[in-house]
Amino acid sequence: MYRWFVYVLLWVGLNLEAKDRLPNIVVILADDMGYGDAGCYNPKSKNPTPSINRMAREGMLFTDAHSPASVCVPTRYGLLTGRYPHRPDLDWRRKAVLEKGRTTIASALREKGYATAMIGKWHLGFDGGPNYDYTKPLVGGPLDRGFDFYFGMPHSLDIVPYYYISGSKAVMAPTGTVGSRNTDGWSRIQGEFWRGGPISPDFKHLEVLPRFTNESVDYIRSRKNKAKPFFLYVALPAPHTPWLPTKKFQGRTNNMYGDFVAMVDDTVGQIMGALDRANLSENTLLLFTSDNGPVWYDADIQKYGHNATTPLRGMKGDAYEAGHRMPFIVRWPNVVKAGSKSDALVCQTDLLATFSEIVQRALADNEGEDSESFLSVLRGERDFARRWLITGRGQSHLGVRHRFWKYIPTLGSGGFSAPRREKPKTGGPKGQLYNLYADLGERENLWLKHPTEVEEFTDYIARQNETGRTRPEIGVVRNLLKKSPRITTHRLNAEDSKRKFLFFTVSRDGQVLAGKSANGMRRLLLSDIDSTTRYEEKLHFDPGILLRFSAGKREVQVAICFICNKWAIYLDGKTVSYTSIKEERLAVLAEVKAMFPNDKVIQAIPEKL
Repeated sequence: MYRWFVYVLLWVGLNLEAKDRLPNIVVILADDMGYGDAGCYNPKSKNPTPSINRMAREGMLFTDAHSPASVCVPTRYGLLTGRYPHRPDLDWRRKAVLEKGRTTIASALREKGYATAMIGKWHLGFDGGPNYDYTKPLVGGPLDRGFDFYFGMPHSLDIVPYYYISGSKAVMAPTGTVGSRNTDGWSRIQGEFWRGGPISPDFKHLEVLPRFTNESVDYIRSRKNKAKPFFLYVALPAPHTPWLPTKKFQGRTNNMYGDFVAMVDDTVGQIMGALDRANLSENTLLLFTSDNGPVWYDADIQKYGHNATTPLRGMKGDAYEAGHRMPFIVRWPNVVKAGSKSDALVCQTDLLATFSEIVQRALADNEGEDSESFLSVLRGERDFARRWLITGRGQSHLGVRHRFWKYIPTLGSGGFSAPRREKPKTGGPKGQLYNLYADLGERENLWLKHPTEVEEFTDYIARQNETGRTRPEIGVVRNLLKKSPRITTHRLNAEDSKRKFLFFTVSRDGQVLAGKSANGMRRLLLSDIDSTTRYEEKLHFDPGILLRFSAGKREVQVAICFICNKWAIYLDGKTVSYTSIKEERLAVLAEVKAMFPNDKVIQAIPEKL
């Protein structure tokens, strides 16, 4: 009996320990893979993708997830930093574009005790390029930006020079030369395309994807029975050109691109298998996505019967959806519901905020300026994430989303699809506006029909360019809540239109709040501010209370609604959060009643709805 009791205690202890452990995190980033390539996104896909399909069955499939750009370098910058890539200088040939001291996913997780590793395509430059001294360490690479381990290559598999990097040094210098390569029957930048130039003696294009797959499997194997959680970022070079399926995968489909996609799927399967064999799957968040869309023309669709971007318009490089709407699947046993699907708007820039929330690391205002957590979506607690999204390579051809609206400030694709640029005609639209709910294929330009929406997008772009961020300045909000020497209370009344605050009516002059009530409300707000989510939904929000926390020229405003159990927090009149106070209702109500002791309406508010 005693022995049985001890076994039970040990079993409970082990399970509690497993539950309380921080999850391992594995991010697999494919290269140039389309929204319609995997069977779980496109039932008519000609590509066999059993492993990616398995991920979808065992996790959550996102249908409105995006890369922050439609080409390689900017996406990788945004994914790792949580900052939109149209903000920095991304001259990766001359320098490391990840700024020294900038927080990355790797550096943030390492602060929380994670082992951090990257395998694959870096493509974010090194300092002092392009003529490197290969006998010396490369500066500004993964090991200088938060990773403990790195094995990979400097950039895409079609860009010279070709060599492997281990840690921060070239395994072998690119002292040889390789000729350029193209494939008959495909465009200049499709098929077995690569540029000719310097190559290291140990580098063979055909071996690169298998090599990175094996390195990833080996790293996962090395983490078995390790107490420390790990973050592994696998940046695949495929199915970006050159399309090089090995003999095992040749003929899996009716074309070499499809065969290469099948090989990418096999890599995903091998990584999943390695997690299973190391008994790590149950406590690992596994994420699969792609950096941008494929180079896949209408002629390819007709010839091979496969649409790599269905049902979207465009391809790689474009401001259109196919350039940046990506496959995005998250498997996280015991947290993410198996077989679930989400239409929440998310971006790869959101990984930093999401992973930071998972490990309970608050982001500073100078970190992840455009990153918004979607952890509550993963947990099934809400079905929305961000309301605004910007994707694009630069200011000229941004793709901007607000709910179902899609805005492009100019005409043309801005990328690989024709026409790339168009001049506005007299009396015609100057840019593009689409209703994606009604027109996912972006065929009907509504620019002239909806001038109000066009103006709203124009104002938003100007505002975020001025501030250099879209994520609210939580640190500023926190400091104002702590230190504000002046706090005023207001009643809000929808029937009185004399005074306004945003979309609410202020019915009376404010009264200075002091004493215990001031301190009590400060504590409640400060305890909630780090967990709040930015959400600009105003429907069914009918606040009766407004609090103003002022210091100098800056002000935090808090609107409270006891009908819907929510409060909205603003900084200088701009939305910071809109979130539930259901759990805090009693405490908040007590503070509010103390603020308005003679207000019969407030005193009559029930403790429960």
